[in-house]
Amino acid sequence: MVVLLGGTTMNMLARQQVFHSEKKVNLPPNTVEGTLANGLHYLILPNEAPVHTTEFRLVMRIGSVQESEKQKGAAHFLEHMSFAGSKHFPGRGMVDYLETLGMKFGRDINAVTGYDRTIFMLTVPMDKTDDKVSGKTLLILKDWLSGITFDEERTKKERGVILEELRGYDLGDDFYALKIGKNHFTERMPLGSSEDIRNIDRKTLIEFYQQWYSPQMATVVVVGNIDPVSIEKQIKEMFSSIPRKEIKGYHTYPLTYDPGVALYEIGDNLERSSELELMIPHLCVVGNTIESIYQKELGALLIRAISNRLKHRNIRCNVSDAWFLSDKNHFVFAFSGADKDNLLQQVSELSNEMESIRKNGFKQEEMEDAINEHVKHLKVDNSIQLSSKWCDDFVDYVISGDRYIQSDSEMEQLAGKIRATESAALQQLLSEWLSYKEQALLIAYRNNAGKQNSLQKEEVVQAWDKGAKSPFKDFEYVQKDRGEENVVTPVCLAESHPFRASDIVGEKNYPDLNVTEVTLKNGLRVFLRPTNDENQSIFVTAFGRGGTADLSDADYPLYEGTGGYMEMGGVACVPYDTLSSFMQQEEISMNIAISNYWHDIMGMSPADKAKELFNLMYEKMYRPELCYEDFEEIRKDEIERFGKETVLEQMMKRASDRMLTNRLDSLMGNTVSRPPLTKKDLEKLDLDQIANYYRSLYSNPSQMTFVVTGKFDTDSIKQLLASTFGRIPEANTIAYINKPFKLPGKTYIEEFPNDNDTQTIFDYVFYGNYQPSLKNSLILKLMRDILQNRLLSVLREGENIVYSPYASLFYNGLPQQVFYFDLSASVDFKNTEKVENLIKQIIKELRTNKVDEDELEALKKSFLVTKRKVLSDEASAEWRTNLVNLLKNGESVADFEQYERCLNSISTVDIQRAFRNLMNPDKFVLLYIGKHQKYE
Repeated sequence: MVVLLGGTTMNMLARQQVFHSEKKVNLPPNTVEGTLANGLHYLILPNEAPVHTTEFRLVMRIGSVQESEKQKGAAHFLEHMSFAGSKHFPGRGMVDYLETLGMKFGRDINAVTGYDRTIFMLTVPMDKTDDKVSGKTLLILKDWLSGITFDEERTKKERGVILEELRGYDLGDDFYALKIGKNHFTERMPLGSSEDIRNIDRKTLIEFYQQWYSPQMATVVVVGNIDPVSIEKQIKEMFSSIPRKEIKGYHTYPLTYDPGVALYEIGDNLERSSELELMIPHLCVVGNTIESIYQKELGALLIRAISNRLKHRNIRCNVSDAWFLSDKNHFVFAFSGADKDNLLQQVSELSNEMESIRKNGFKQEEMEDAINEHVKHLKVDNSIQLSSKWCDDFVDYVISGDRYIQSDSEMEQLAGKIRATESAALQQLLSEWLSYKEQALLIAYRNNAGKQNSLQKEEVVQAWDKGAKSPFKDFEYVQKDRGEENVVTPVCLAESHPFRASDIVGEKNYPDLNVTEVTLKNGLRVFLRPTNDENQSIFVTAFGRGGTADLSDADYPLYEGTGGYMEMGGVACVPYDTLSSFMQQEEISMNIAISNYWHDIMGMSPADKAKELFNLMYEKMYRPELCYEDFEEIRKDEIERFGKETVLEQMMKRASDRMLTNRLDSLMGNTVSRPPLTKKDLEKLDLDQIANYYRSLYSNPSQMTFVVTGKFDTDSIKQLLASTFGRIPEANTIAYINKPFKLPGKTYIEEFPNDNDTQTIFDYVFYGNYQPSLKNSLILKLMRDILQNRLLSVLREGENIVYSPYASLFYNGLPQQVFYFDLSASVDFKNTEKVENLIKQIIKELRTNKVDEDELEALKKSFLVTKRKVLSDEASAEWRTNLVNLLKNGESVADFEQYERCLNSISTVDIQRAFRNLMNPDKFVLLYIGKHQKYE
C-alpha cells in the first residue's frame, strides 16, 4: 500500500496549477530556444568561459523508470553501448575522433543515466568559427539519438564491464533504502541487478532504444564561445530529418512510502555519539515563475527562521529541506547525542518548539532578521559563469521545469515578495509540512552503543507527542544589532612601508605566460601573474624548503605539531576576536601549513585589500600570537590520553582503504618513519621553543618564494611586496638536503581485509627516482596516459573484466625525486591473476615497441587543450596552484614558457626509452583489498 494524497496535498497541487498559468521567468540573456517540427528541443547560449571550449549535451528525458520488467537495466546498458559504435562512427570511431581533438574519455567524453534521464556530455575544444568541429560533434549527438548500432559481439563484452561496475557500486548513503521508500523507483535502480544485466541481450536494447529514443524526448544543449545563428542552423539541418515516433506508455512516477513510521537502525560503536534523523517527505515545488520561485524561497526562509529560533533556544538540531527524488522533498530534523535517552529528550524539545511556532508564530523581530538575512542572498550572479554550469541549469530546466532568475528586475520582484512575508505564511507552511508526518515519517538512527541503546519507532513518536503536548516555554528574542559599525582596520595591518627601488635587484619577464619574476635584495623571490579575475581577488602563496621530515629523530617529537599549534592563534599585534571580525568583514583569509619538506603561508583577499593581506602575512610569519593557555590544555589532554587508543586509530583498524593508502605513502616517501612518541616527549613540549622553530622556517628570505595571482596591476603589487617583505633581514642559509628517496629494492606485496568475498581492489605501483625537469615530468604524464589507454583497451574493452581501471601518476621533484604510477581498479577475485599477467604484458609491450605516432600526437594535443582550458586568463587560483607545484617540483618558469616546444620535442623513442628505464614489469608494489589468486 502507498500513501494517498490528502487534502493538504490537493491544495499544493491546486497552487501548482496556478503557477503553470503564470508567465515563466526569463532564461539566461541571449539564450536561443527552439523546437523542431519533429519535437526536438534545443537550447543555445553563447558564453566565453572558457573561451576555447564548447559544451554539448544530449539530454534524454528517459531513464530506468520507463523500463519494463524485461528491460530492467537497459537504460544504463544503452548508455554504455552509445560509445561502442554508431551509424557514422563504427566501432571505436567516435571516441577516436574526439581524442584527435585533444579530448579524453571520462573527462571530456562522458554520459550518465538516472531514474528519469540519460545525459550525454561532450566538452569540445573549438573556436567560435569552427563549423566543421561543431558539425561533426552534432552528428555524434544525432547518432546517439537515432544511430546506435548495438554490435552483437560488443554487447556481449560490455555486459562483463557493467557487472564489474555493479560489483563495486556504492550508493554512499547507508539510509538510501529508507529514503527511497517502496515504489517503482525501488524496482528500477538505474544500474539494474546482476541478474538483470545478464538477461539483457541485443534485441532487448534495440527494443528499448526504438521505443523511447525519439526527437520529442530529446533536448540538444550547446553552450560556449559559439555563433548561435550558425549552431541553430546546423541543428535544424542535422536533426530535422529524424522521424518523430509515437510514444506509448510514458509515465511519471511519484515517490511513495508505506503509510506510518519507518525506522532503520545501523550500529556503529566507533562513533563518539549516536545520530538520529527524522525525515518528513512532502511535495516539492517546481520554480519557474515569480510566484512558484517565491514558494520555494518561502521554504528556505522557514528553515532559516526555525534555525535561528533553535539557536536562541540552545536546542541542538540541524534543520533542512531539500529535493530528494521525483516529486518529493525531505523536511529533516537531525540530532546528535550521547545515548538514546538524550536523543529522545532532544526530539521532545524540538517538537515543543515546532508546536509553539505553528500556533504562535515568529516574533516580528525574528521575521525581520530572517528576512534581511535571506534577502542578502537574493542576488543575480552577474559574474562570468563556466559553460558547464549553464549546462547544469539547462538540464534542471529540461528535466524538472525549474528556471533560475537571471535578471535584476525579476530578482527585485522576488525580494519584494520575501520582504512582505508575514509570520502567518511561515506558520501555514510549517503546519503543511508537519501534516505529512501523519502519512509517512522516516527515522534514520546510527547507534553507537549496542543493543542497550537500540531504538523503537514508538519511542520516537511518543517523544514527539510528549513535547507537542507540553506547555510552551516563554521566549524573548534579542534582535540583531544592524547599527554595528565596521571593524576599523588594525594599525599594524593598515601601515604603509616606504618603497625603495634598491630592494629589487633582479627582474625577468615571461611574456608568453604574462609572468614577472622579481628578486629582492634579501634573496626573496616573487612570481606575479595578473589575471582578469571576475571576483577582483588576489591569491598569494609563500613557500620554502624545510619541514618536519628535515628534523632529527630527537627533535621531531618536539616540533612535528608546529603547524597546528601556530595556527591556533592570530598575530601578536591584534586581539584574536578583533582580527577574526576584521578578516570576516573584509573577506580576507590566511592559513599556514608545515608539511614533511615544505612550509607555506597562503592568503586571499579582495585586490584592494592587498596591503592589509601582505601586512597580515608578514605579522604571521614574524610575530604570531602564542596561545599559552590553549597550548597547555591540549598538551595536558595529550598526556592524559597517552597510551589509549583513539577513535581514529580504532577506525583505521577497520578502514582497509586508509591502511592501504598509509602503507603506500610510507613506501613511496610521502611519510617518514620515526621512533614512537613517548610520554616524556609530550611533557617536554614548550610553546616558546616551537615558536622559535617556526620563525626559523619563515625568517629566511633566501629560502622563500612568493607566487601572487589575481586582479592587480603588476607594478603596484611589485612595489607593495618589496616594501612589505623587503624589510625582512637577510639570514644565514640553512642547507636542506635534497636527495633521492630510497625506494623498495624488490617487489613488495601486502593484503588488506575486505568484506566482499568476490571483489578485489588492487593497486599495482611501479616506481623509481628521476631527475626533475619539465621535459621529464611531461614524459611521465604521457606515460601515464598511455598506460590509461592500455588499461581501458585491454582490461575493459578487450577482456571486459574491470569497469573503471585507472592509471595515476604521483611525483615529487624536491627533495625526494620520486615518481610512481598507480594502476588501480576492482576485479572479480577469480580474475586477479589474469589482471596481473595482462598488466605485465602491457608494460613489456611498451618497453619493446614504440607507441604509435598518432596516439602520441593525440595525447600531446590533449595536454595543450587542458593547459589552455585550466590556465585561462580568469583562473587566478589555478595559476597560483600550477606555479607553486611547478617550482616545488624543481621545474623552471622559463621552461614552462616553452611548454609547447618542450612537449613537441618528446618523441616515440623518448617514450619507449622511458618505459625501458623507469618501469620494470617484475618489480612493483602490490597492495590489495580482498584476495588474490596468485598470493593466497
